[in-house]
This record gives sequence, structure tokens and C-alpha cells, in this order.
Amino acid sequence: MKGVVAAGDKLTAQAGAEILKNGGNAFDAAIASILTAHLTEPALTSLGGGGFLLAYEKWTEPILYDFFVDVPPKRIDNPDFYPIYVDFGDTVQEFHIGAGSIAIPGMVAGIFRVHQEKGKLPLKDIIKPAVNLARNGFYFSKMQASFIKLLEPIFTSTKESKELYQKNGKLVDENILFKNEEYAKFLEQFAEEGVLFFYEGEIADKIEKLSIENNGLIRKKDLQRYTVVERKPIDFKFKEFEVLTNPPPSSGGILIAFTLELLDVCEFCEFGTKKHLKNLIESLNITADFRKKYINENLHKEGLEKILENKELINFYKNEFQKRLNLWGNTTHISVIDKDGNAASVTTTNGEGSGYIIPETGIMLNNMLGEEDLNPHGFFSWDPYIRLPSMMSPTIVLKDKEPHLILGSAGSNRIRSAIIQTILNYSIFGMDIDNAVNSSRIHFENNTVFIEPGYSENVIKQIEDLYEVVVFKEKSLFFGGVQAVTGDFKGAGDNRRGGYVIYV
Repeated sequence: MKGVVAAGDKLTAQAGAEILKNGGNAFDAAIASILTAHLTEPALTSLGGGGFLLAYEKWTEPILYDFFVDVPPKRIDNPDFYPIYVDFGDTVQEFHIGAGSIAIPGMVAGIFRVHQEKGKLPLKDIIKPAVNLARNGFYFSKMQASFIKLLEPIFTSTKESKELYQKNGKLVDENILFKNEEYAKFLEQFAEEGVLFFYEGEIADKIEKLSIENNGLIRKKDLQRYTVVERKPIDFKFKEFEVLTNPPPSSGGILIAFTLELLDVCEFCEFGTKKHLKNLIESLNITADFRKKYINENLHKEGLEKILENKELINFYKNEFQKRLNLWGNTTHISVIDKDGNAASVTTTNGEGSGYIIPETGIMLNNMLGEEDLNPHGFFSWDPYIRLPSMMSPTIVLKDKEPHLILGSAGSNRIRSAIIQTILNYSIFGMDIDNAVNSSRIHFENNTVFIEPGYSENVIKQIEDLYEVVVFKEKSLFFGGVQAVTGDFKGAGDNRRGGYVIYV
């Protein structure tokens, strides 16, 4: 076997699998899948956004490539920044889009750096699956088409976006052949010229022109100063496993580490029992307090992850956790492992998209400055050029220094709870990887427990004695979208978001 690819869409996974078949490694396959996801999952990710890739190779130190977005200066008083409303059926959610919502994109720089340092095949070969789809056309899956329909106010907000995502006045869906020939040309130029034409050359000029003409904030000099940051992953023990995950300024990884530190002392019996759920809910409850007091305001402080070594503080929270026990978030992810045991866990996002397409590239720019979760102090309140915080947490679990589980999730604030539960399901409850990913989940937030169907009424009633409870009628994309592969070459895609696995 040459490897396994788990991704948010069948065509995305096929792109990575094609590269593995042709002799590429896990990082080549991850790059091919990222480039393809821009086409096949346009409501979730784009080369106009950002992300993180956690890379593991035998005999080398693991690296977290941070190519998330930077905050541009607020240069004008009234940027193009306005709300749109998306109807999710049970609720209507507000998003902010427009040229003023665009943060400095990092995806292209990140892909190029990972390829330079970890890639095996030439970039001109890695782009081929995406180029072929962009030029020859493909049909969206029903699920991806439904996501585009949900975000119709964004995909039809500008003339250029309408031209790309409408055919004969109708929004593209699973029945319409979709092409993006300008994106194919962009990829070919990228493979030929490298990263500079995006950040210092003609693409940078186009982004600046688009921004100036539409009351946006980004200028060419902002793109020129963008850098990919290589970080040492958070590395901690959980029972007999070693877990690697995303360090600050992402908050997701440090909170996953903290929650699993609490759960490390717990004994688990069976999935779905009162003991299982009270451990999980109370650990998430205590983590919420820890986040509020020690993490949110300190994400950009150097060495914040060392707080996990503060035994006095951790023991205090463990005691609080024990007392509680006695009382009883748009993104996509790709996981790849290759025949040599190289592993790539990569999470990327475009927010929901700003509506603005970079001319002659087929690339929609992000709306990260309009994401309420990423701007907790209010819009346009971050300092210029700071790396925007994120919940994204590509994660790798090791056992005996070998990859045991490679995973990550979409889902904003639900990312960490989805990852934690998948780790518990696979590593503690002994589920096969498909059940580990697709079993019912819970999520705790603001003193409310959100529950998918599949748990006993008796256990739910006991939770209701302590918390506000929202029980969903069916499994929902609200609870994230985990894509995972294992060290023994199995994989699972999250059915909540149309995930797909291919074995090579």
C-alpha cells in the first residue's frame, strides 16, 4: 500500500491519491488535495485564505507550518464591510463580507514552503489533478453544492463572483458542469514562477488594485512582508500516547492539550455511558474557564504553551474538575499517510469568502476580518500585521514514536471537541476509525450541552439536571468534520460533511 488520504470531498481525496500513486509522498499528496479543494470545496476553503499543516517524518523533528492570515492596518475609516444573512434552517447567522473583510492571505506561501522543504515530486506534477479538473470541468457533490447554496449571498455578491459561480443566471449545483480555467492558468504560472509573483509581482498588484478600488485594506507592501512561520508543535502525553498539535497563536491546540490533561486521570468504561459523558462535559466546562482566564488575552505572548508545565495551576484545575465530576466551528481538513510513515495533517479555510475574486486567477479572497469568532474584541481591533488567532488544530497522535492517528476537523469552536472525542473513541474506546469519526458527538459551550442523537434518554436526563441541553434531531455539520487516517493505513471521512477516504 502506498498510503491513505482522507479529505472533505471525494475529488479532493482523489487528487491526493493520484499523487501517491505517481510516487509522491504525504506532503505532495496533501498539497495536491489543498489545490483541488479550492475547486471542489469552494464554500470551505480557497487559495485566498490560510491554514496550518502539521508535518511528521521519521528521524526528523515534527514541524507546524503556520500560513494563516495576517491582519492588515485599518487604513480607511469606512471600509467595504457589510453583513449578509445565511439561513441554516434552525437559525439565521450573520457574516460580514466585502473588500474590507479581507485579511492578508497565506495559503500560497504555505503551499510553496511545504513543497520546498518536504516535497518529492516537481510542483508542475503536483498541480495536474487540480489543473485537469479546472480546465475539463467536474460536478460538485450534492453536499458541496448545498454549501454553495447556503452561501449564495456571498457567491453572488460581486460581478466577478457571479460570472464564476452562476451559469445562465443560475447558481452552480451538482447538475451543472463547473470549470475554472483561469485557476488552471494560475496554477501553471505558480508551478513555473514560484511564490513571488503572488506576493511581489502581478498578483500582488491585482490584489492592491482590487482593494483600493473597493475600499479594502490590503496593499502590496502587506503581501510583500507576509511570512510563513514554522513552529514547534505542542507535544504532550495522554495515557500511553504522545500527541502533537497546533501551538499558539492558535488557541485550539493548547485547549485540546489542557482538556486531555484533565482526562488523563479518568477511567473510561463504555462509549455513551454516564461516566463517559460526565468526564467529557466537565473537562470541556473546566477548559472553558481556563481559556477565559489564561488563554484568550495571551495568545500572542511568547511561550504561552509553557503554561501547561505549571503543575500548581494544572493541579488546581484538576481539583476543580474532580469537584465538578462529583456533581454528577467554515473549514476543511485533509489527513494523509504514505508508505514510509510520513504524515500530513492540514486544515485550511477561507472563512465564508469575501465575494471578491482576484482578477484572472479564479481565486476568491477570504473574509477573516469579518469572522466574529476570530475578532472577539470587535471588528478591526487587532494590531496591524498580527497573525489572526484560530481554532484550527491539525493533530497527530503517536504511539511508541510511530503515527497512531492523524486527524483534524472543521467546525470553528467545535473543532477541539470533535478532535478530543475522535481521539477518545479510537484510542481509548477501541472503535474502528470509521466509527471513531462518525459516532455521535456532544459539544459544550456557554453552559449549554449540545448533543447528537444516539445517547440514551436516561443519560441525557441526568445531564439536564446540571445544564441547558440542546438535542439535535439528526447528526449535524455543526459538530465539525473530522478527516482521519491511522498508522495501520485505515481512514475515515466525516459523514456530516461529505468526507471521503481513498486507499492507494
